[in-house]
Amino acid sequence: MVICILAIMAAMTIPRLLGQNRRAVQVAADEVADLLTMYAQREMLSPKPVGVWHDAERNWIMLMILEIDPARPDEPANWRLDPHVAPVKLPANIPEANVSARENGEPVDFQLWPIDATPGKQRPSIEISLLADDGTVRRLVLPSHAIAPHQLDNFRDSANVRSPIDLDEAGRHQEDW
Repeated sequence: MVICILAIMAAMTIPRLLGQNRRAVQVAADEVADLLTMYAQREMLSPKPVGVWHDAERNWIMLMILEIDPARPDEPANWRLDPHVAPVKLPANIPEANVSARENGEPVDFQLWPIDATPGKQRPSIEISLLADDGTVRRLVLPSHAIAPHQLDNFRDSANVRSPIDLDEAGRHQEDW
């Protein structure tokens, strides 16, 4: 009887624990999506270069700003944490080795240097992939023209992401929106 009760309790507890890991991955992906949205807004509105950086030691993804230290105006500008955007602390089930990024379709190591955007220049498209220990994958794609990223998971393909078209060139300039 005791073994049956323990088996029933285990059957109820294990799926719940697995669900918490997936929820933690989804929450982290949502927070990274918010950070990428702030990256896009800062790039459009700020006169300073902005960047997205992965701190592998702490396993955080952070929004950085390139600025001169007011106490040392003669020294070159340095990347500093954006004080208005909290870093995203990735959960333990997403090890730092399972965080990767692409800039304009090419793999980049954003642990060494931030993926940056300079005002007045074309912003790069960014893709950040988060791979959890259980195989759950979340990809965040921020096209160079978008203000917010698309979130893709194991089951959706990037073919579903919209891309910009020139309506005049496509002969659709007179269509209703």
